[in-house]
Amino acid sequence: MHNAQRITPRVILFTIVTFTTPVTAAIYQCQQHGQTVFSDRPCGSDARVIDVSPVRTGGRLDQGSDVEFYQPPQRRPAPDSGCPAGYIQSSDLRRMRVQEHVHEGMSEAQVRYILGDPERQDGQWWVYERRGEETGRYRFRQGCLSSWR
Repeated sequence: MHNAQRITPRVILFTIVTFTTPVTAAIYQCQQHGQTVFSDRPCGSDARVIDVSPVRTGGRLDQGSDVEFYQPPQRRPAPDSGCPAGYIQSSDLRRMRVQEHVHEGMSEAQVRYILGDPERQDGQWWVYERRGEETGRYRFRQGCLSSWR
């Protein structure tokens, strides 16, 4: 009886290994009543086998992959005008634009943002006019606001 118990697991294992076959399933595609149909067995005379690549799951992203991770675009630093006022934050520039307020040492670009384009230039002076009357003159030296009247 002791031998009968030892043989039984071996017989069961042998039976499982011998009579199991690898599972392969085919996917068939065909037309039925004007519709495309997919099935696990031929579904019509026009059935054709569709090859499907296995889905890979798991693993690590940092090994042997071509994954590109999103990198935000690099912010370019504000160009340095070389003027004494230097960089002025955009919120401060917007406030100055509403108030039409400039100060010494601003760059030409900053003044142009706040006051707009001058009506004309008279040498180193930018001349602003409203309704034909001069409203201000702004003098620039080496691209920086030096005085106004």
